[in-house]
Amino acid sequence: SIPLHRMSPLRLLLVLLAGLCLVSSTLATCNVCNSVNNLTCYSSTQMQACDASATPTGSPTDCPTGYACVSGSSGVLCEPEDATGSQADCQECNKCDTSQTFACTGTSTFALCLGTDAIQNSTGSCADGYVCNINDTQICGLSSGGVAATCSYADDTTTTTSTTAATTAATPSTSSASAYCAAVQSQGKFAVGNDAYTTCRQYIECALVSGSWIGQTYTCPGSLYFSSAAGLCVSALPSTCSTSASTTSTTTAAPTTSNPDAYCQAMQSQGYFPVGTDASTTCHQYIYCFLLSGAWNGQMYTCPGELYYNSASKICASALPATCSNTVASLTLNGVVLD
Repeated sequence: SIPLHRMSPLRLLLVLLAGLCLVSSTLATCNVCNSVNNLTCYSSTQMQACDASATPTGSPTDCPTGYACVSGSSGVLCEPEDATGSQADCQECNKCDTSQTFACTGTSTFALCLGTDAIQNSTGSCADGYVCNINDTQICGLSSGGVAATCSYADDTTTTTSTTAATTAATPSTSSASAYCAAVQSQGKFAVGNDAYTTCRQYIECALVSGSWIGQTYTCPGSLYFSSAAGLCVSALPSTCSTSASTTSTTTAAPTTSNPDAYCQAMQSQGYFPVGTDASTTCHQYIYCFLLSGAWNGQMYTCPGELYYNSASKICASALPATCSNTVASLTLNGVVLD
């Protein structure tokens, strides 16, 4: 071999480029077993053993503080985070793919990119048994078929914990007094809602009788309102009550793809947007949103012939979009369900 200091500038450049290509091909890989030492990076700071069939298994092992998990030609190793040329694996989560169609946001979740490098306000989920892979042309691949999740399962654990906590803390429904009382498990009087014309005049009284929680809904007499702070009916409108609650709920149209104007109101942006994920129907359609006289309007169009709407290129194309695959279970955009 020729020493580096004796190489011509051109040959030295080629060697360095080859090295960079080798490094880049191994960086960011998550949940992929390395055949050199039969390990994989479980997260950017954790590694995990693989079984004989090259499937990650067992509990992950933490790298020492200040070290990152890197999968390369020497196997999966914990390397100093500040080492020259060292870059942690599992870094492609929440990054748009090369076609700017989607980004994996979890092991089995994703979001649309709509032809940009930024994740949009979108939530997608893979079908059961499938995982999100940034290099998969159908977004989600079959995990039992060898497709590895782009995101770390460690992030999923954090997300699940947060979601569970939020769900537990959610306010129980007041539609059933006894069910409400069973949920709050506390004796006393509780406000029903914040509509000044209806629910602000009501309250639920909870009591524990023979070991069971029971509740009863009452309405304040006359024009009185229920005050949570005072625990009784009062003449002054409580600060928690709104006089616009009823009007809003009756005049706001539900943002669905079957209602283009309401859909565009949810998008709050001019441009072309996808309608759904059904390859036989909605994948051929798109909605154009525009602002007219201060109000958002929408017009639905259908691609000609057998063409499909591509949300990344924003044109009608012959190739079936990745979002229209049966590997995708659900997809929303700005809170609107794409059917």
